[in-house]
Amino acid sequence: VILTYAAIYFAFELMTENGLSNDFSKLNLRMYTYFIINGVLLLFAYPLLFLLEKTFGFTSNVTLVELSNINNDLLRQMSETVPGTFQHSMQVANLAAEAAIRVGAKSQLVRTGALYHDIGKMENPAFFTENQSGGVNPHKNLSYEQSAQVVISHVTDGLKLADKHNLPKAVKDFISTHHGRGKTKYFYPGPNPFTKEQAILMMADAVEAASRSLPEYTEESISNLVDKIIDSQVTEGYFKECPITFKDIATIKTVF
Repeated sequence: VILTYAAIYFAFELMTENGLSNDFSKLNLRMYTYFIINGVLLLFAYPLLFLLEKTFGFTSNVTLVELSNINNDLLRQMSETVPGTFQHSMQVANLAAEAAIRVGAKSQLVRTGALYHDIGKMENPAFFTENQSGGVNPHKNLSYEQSAQVVISHVTDGLKLADKHNLPKAVKDFISTHHGRGKTKYFYPGPNPFTKEQAILMMADAVEAASRSLPEYTEESISNLVDKIIDSQVTEGYFKECPITFKDIATIKTVF
């Protein structure tokens, strides 16, 4: 940056001040000093951004983009430990980001939240169907209460992992809200979504997971599934605490 500034300003000075006289004594050396100071200050942009985020509790797009890099430690560990869940999260991220774009929500925020929403499943991989193989289901050897506790724990375990890896609160909120307070089979993780982005992730997560059980993939079968799941979420009141409209929900259905 310093060299570019200096080269352009030097060319500018040759054209406007010195012409072809080669009288370099007229160069404005003070400006070149400013360029050097400016370049040094740029080195502090990232640490300063980190301090500002921690101090004022916001998460920048720069941080969200860095967190969504699937080569970072936590996501790479997830791809190795729970490959089925990782693929599910990638699909949910794509669905949710596209829906967010269409309804004017923050697509990068919901994409990053989607990538991390199920990290808690790394603690008990085999207890979640997308990671099971060979027809082995460990829930068959547990009581309903024990099964429910394992499933519930993927939310609380996810929050513990998020704290351990210093994920920002904006991302942790997706972990805690992606099932809401409503009854989902055995468990009540809660709380309900309170932002438009969290609502989008909740819908995308439920639709993507349920779509795996469809006997055939046709426009009609997928449309019926999307309508059934999202209408049920609306009826259960999952979205009463977030600023999402019926028009937004109709658009999201179409995207899915």
